[in-house]
Amino acid sequence: MSVFRTVSVFILIALSCTPALARTPATPVNASHATRTAVHAKAAASELPMVQGIPLDQVRELYDQEPPHILSHYTEEQPASLRPVLRWDKVKGAVSYEVEITPPQMPSQTIRHIFVPGYNAVLPANTQKGTATWRVRALDFDYNPITAYSPEEPMYVDPQQQPALYPHPLSKFNTGNGATLLYPVYNWVPVTGAASYKVEILTSPDVMPDQDAPDNLVMGRGTSHWFDWYDDSPRMSTQTLYWRVRAYTKDNQPLGVFCPPQPMMINPDKPYIIGTLGDSITHGGGDLSYSPSDWEFSYQHYLDFDTINLGESGDTSEMTRERFEKDVLPFHLKYLIIMTGSNSLRGWTSADDVISDLAAIKEKCLDHDIQPIFLTLPPINPANIKKAFDEPTAEDWRERFQKVNAWIRQQTHIDLSAKIPEDQELPTALGIDGIHLNSTGKQLMAQAINEQWASVTGETQETR
Repeated sequence: MSVFRTVSVFILIALSCTPALARTPATPVNASHATRTAVHAKAAASELPMVQGIPLDQVRELYDQEPPHILSHYTEEQPASLRPVLRWDKVKGAVSYEVEITPPQMPSQTIRHIFVPGYNAVLPANTQKGTATWRVRALDFDYNPITAYSPEEPMYVDPQQQPALYPHPLSKFNTGNGATLLYPVYNWVPVTGAASYKVEILTSPDVMPDQDAPDNLVMGRGTSHWFDWYDDSPRMSTQTLYWRVRAYTKDNQPLGVFCPPQPMMINPDKPYIIGTLGDSITHGGGDLSYSPSDWEFSYQHYLDFDTINLGESGDTSEMTRERFEKDVLPFHLKYLIIMTGSNSLRGWTSADDVISDLAAIKEKCLDHDIQPIFLTLPPINPANIKKAFDEPTAEDWRERFQKVNAWIRQQTHIDLSAKIPEDQELPTALGIDGIHLNSTGKQLMAQAINEQWASVTGETQETR
């Protein structure tokens, strides 16, 4: 039984299950504008904001959510090049996005399989100077629309513009509660046409954008073929660190330059009081396409207090236990919130072995004057795990989870079952892939922790 990270495994499966025409992520195909219906025509005279010819108030009746909100705007004063980066806000529940672009005096293109809220468009070489339009809509796991298209966004294009080409960084660390990861995940808007990406973790931002950083400024390097990289090493320093990424062709030639260095701080000397330790549910991410650095998908983001996130995606309970000294002790914590074992129990590890690992973590905490606080394990959904990751689940997973949760309830713990019931499989509405809770699920986890924290620790927000 393998363990998985939220994003990359899903995309490998999703692309292998799609028609041949659509197997390359973000591949443009010719398409015309959506056909106007009678209701479109009737609404055309309305003064309300319009989406596909329908007033927004009627759109809200057709979909549960409004269309994506456009973030990137190109005007005659600040025009787009032939490779503009299009950005929009994330849509709750979206797994991917679909963009439609209409260059000046040219047919439209529809681009599918966009797994981040941004796209590096490539307009035809013969595109004329003038106003193009584009719009975007959100899709679910089966590529069905969950929103209407956004209102058409005008985009003034000047083919003479030649800005630097690089992956546009999406991860912004240290921006609020729960936004510090010991194992960072770096996300970016991919460069269309790239086959791979190289990530550098730096000790200084004083580097050249078109050259690899000198070894004396590099803490680590990584390679990705997608739009993110899960750092497999803990990053900590009393000084600010930086990360950057560069795209490469299939022949391993640079495609543009490195993005500007992005700062992040993981300082073990900062007086963190509370840490969170565990697997991907602790690390963060959800809805298949969102990573731990999409803070809406981290329960720590919704807590009443800040924490240092010591989670690592893919952990079994044994792996969590084994990295305790390396990852926990440098931070001098008072409390450690612990949730691990789901990957073990859904596979072929017994409940007794998981309990043994949890007991060992507890002893390690107590040996170093850290108060362990366990979280009960939410249920999983084997059918959704199979659909998302093509992985089986142990037939007796319920009994295993029940036995481990019974042990947890004999320890200092926070019970999640009032928010996420254990007497049923994990609802798809709380986690589409069957194991990683989405933003709603993470909010429910945080509510349980916030509500029970004072009774469990004897501390209120005022005393922390």
